[in-house]
Amino acid sequence: MLIELFSKKELEKINWHDFRNGEEVKGYFSEMMKVEPKVYVKNVDAEIYLLAVDDLLIPITKAINNEKNSYVVSPFVHYVSYAIEELRELQNPLLEWFLKRFLQCFGFLMKWGKVDRVVTVNNWLLSTNLYEELTTEQAGRIVKFVQKQFPHDAILFRSLTEPLHQSIMEAFADQGCVYVPSRSIYLFYPDQYDQFSKKQRKTIRRDQQFMAKSGYIIEDKISSTDMQRVLDLYNELYLKKYSYFNPQFTIEFLQNAYENKLIHFRVLKKENQIDGVVGFIVRNGKITTPILGYDTSKPKKVGLYRLCSLILTMSSLKTGILFHRSAGAGEFKKNRGSQNEIEYSAVFTDHLPWSRRWIWRALEFLLTKIGVPLLKKFNL
Repeated sequence: MLIELFSKKELEKINWHDFRNGEEVKGYFSEMMKVEPKVYVKNVDAEIYLLAVDDLLIPITKAINNEKNSYVVSPFVHYVSYAIEELRELQNPLLEWFLKRFLQCFGFLMKWGKVDRVVTVNNWLLSTNLYEELTTEQAGRIVKFVQKQFPHDAILFRSLTEPLHQSIMEAFADQGCVYVPSRSIYLFYPDQYDQFSKKQRKTIRRDQQFMAKSGYIIEDKISSTDMQRVLDLYNELYLKKYSYFNPQFTIEFLQNAYENKLIHFRVLKKENQIDGVVGFIVRNGKITTPILGYDTSKPKKVGLYRLCSLILTMSSLKTGILFHRSAGAGEFKKNRGSQNEIEYSAVFTDHLPWSRRWIWRALEFLLTKIGVPLLKKFNL
């Protein structure tokens, strides 16, 4: 049973063909590890390793303390900095004021507890990390091995939700993990389409009719000059409209992902102008969309978000692949048959001193008792 860790200095030792996902991992991470992550994702300050487990390669990041890091490598940014920006979604000024002050105070405790001294396993530097098939035995072996390799860091697995990861979540629980709620996500099950309500099916059909009348065509070929437009559309939506703590991809990242077919792109075009884009990943029978953008200067009646979303909905229905729709736009997604779930991070701290462990347990308690009820109450 193979288990081995490779740093950037040891890449030449990896026989990529020995691993079922070797070519994908090589295309995604080998050049990134040779330079530094910032060349590909501007706001990721971290060391990257590759963990070999039997016939599988798993990327690992070790965060470097930086308050400008993206939440994909920094728990502090995820649970404090980004969360403060997201409070506007509550549309309740008094509650926003109170929660902002609370998060700022709790943030001091999180810094004291060194929450950013963390190693994240299966971290693809994306909002949603899809998992390859793992046995419970492999999951337990990974935890024990990584704890020995990084004895001074918390060990974290992001993007876990019970409907998709029940067996490995049980294995992690047996290893003594703390389950910290991270966000509210939406899952679209294409095989349950016949069980959707009439209203939900009708909404999808209306989206299809809207697309047919929109005048947009869908293309999967992107020129090198068009790739800058793709990046600009992503930045307009995810950075300028939402938060600069979202991953700040570079043109090098997008071009590499496109050329190596690591991310599949579809663009909405009219009169030779790209107005919308979706970039999606398919892994282990699931699809998710780390890249989405559209021209936010266009009037809402143009319906660019609606059209971009439909591209992946129809792909899911056509292929039968489960669509992980990530977070946000809850009402929109539920109206089209998506089911709401809570996503968790599994955190392992038993190898750390109590001064480091307590903050994670406090975070688990507060988010379970306060954070999750708020997410459900405000339909976030």
